[in-house]
Amino acid sequence: MKKISFLFTYVLLSLTATAQDAPLWVTDRTARFPDSRFVSALGSGQSIREAETDAASQIAFYFNAHVQAKNETYLDVTDGGQKRRTAQSGVSVSSDTELPQLQFTSPWHNRHSGEYVVCAYIERSAAADFCRTRLEQKLSAVQTVLDSTKGSSVSLADIQPLSEAKKNLSEADVLLENVIALSQKPQKTLAERIAALRRNTDTLLAGARRNATVSVSIQGDDDGTLKTVLEEIAESQGAVVSERGRYRISGRLTMTFSENEVGFFARPGISLRVIDSSTQETVYTFVRQYQKWGHKSKDAAKTKAVVEVEKDLRKNFRPAGE
Repeated sequence: MKKISFLFTYVLLSLTATAQDAPLWVTDRTARFPDSRFVSALGSGQSIREAETDAASQIAFYFNAHVQAKNETYLDVTDGGQKRRTAQSGVSVSSDTELPQLQFTSPWHNRHSGEYVVCAYIERSAAADFCRTRLEQKLSAVQTVLDSTKGSSVSLADIQPLSEAKKNLSEADVLLENVIALSQKPQKTLAERIAALRRNTDTLLAGARRNATVSVSIQGDDDGTLKTVLEEIAESQGAVVSERGRYRISGRLTMTFSENEVGFFARPGISLRVIDSSTQETVYTFVRQYQKWGHKSKDAAKTKAVVEVEKDLRKNFRPAGE
C-alpha cells in the first residue's frame, strides 16, 4: 500500500511540475485567447509540425476548411562552396471560404509526454471582416452577371455565367455562416441580399435553358457517332436537344487516308459552327485538324480516328462556355 501511495504522489508531483512549467495558453487557453475575441485550438504531436497541423485541423473544422502539411527540401550552397540539403516544413490551410493567415504560438515541449504543444488562433473581428469582404466580392460578381442579362433575351451563351453565379451564391452561403459565427451577430441584411440574388439568378437561368434548344447535323458522320456525342455535350451544358432548336450545330467531318507496308492511316478533321437560327449569327466555332492514327485495316484506322475526335470534343467543345 505504501508503494502505491508513493507512486501516486510521484505522478501527481510530476504532473504539477509539468503544468507549472507550461505557458498560460496550455493550462488555460481561454485566459490567453478568450473565446469572445479569438477562435483558437490547441494541437499536440511528436514534432512541431504535427502539433501545428493538429491545431490547424481543429481551426479548419470550424470553418469547413482543409489543412495541408507541406515538406520542402532545397539545396543550399555555403560561403565555402559546400552544398547542403535543407528541409523546411510548414502548415497551410486551404478553404473554399478563404481565411486570414493562421497564427501560432511558440511551441512548448512537454518533457513528461515528449510531445510538442502549440496553439493556433485567429482574431474573430479580423476573420469576420475578411470573410465579409470575400462575401461582398461574391455578391458583386453575381450582380454583374445579372446586370449584363437584364432586359435581354437570355440564351445559350448566358448559361455558363449564370451557372457560375449560382456557384458564387453557394459559396456566399458558407461565407455568411462564417460571418455569423465569427461576429456572433445575426446578418439579416446579407441573408436577404443572397436570397434575392438567388431568386433572380434561378429565374434567368431557367429562361436561358428554355431558349437553349439545339439541333445537330454533321456531314461525313456516317453512323451518327459524333452527332450523338454533340447532343450529349449540349445537354450536359444545360441545353435541350430538339429538331427545331433555336441553335444549330452544323459542320463537317473529313477523313484523309494513306497506306504503307505497316497498314492504313486516317487523318481526321472537323469544322463546326453553332448558329443562332433567330439571327443567323454564328455564336461559336470549333475547327480542328488532327494527327494521323494507324491500324492494320482502313476501317479500323477510321474507327480509331473517330474515337480520338470524340475524346477531343468531350474535352474541348464548349458552346455555352467553360
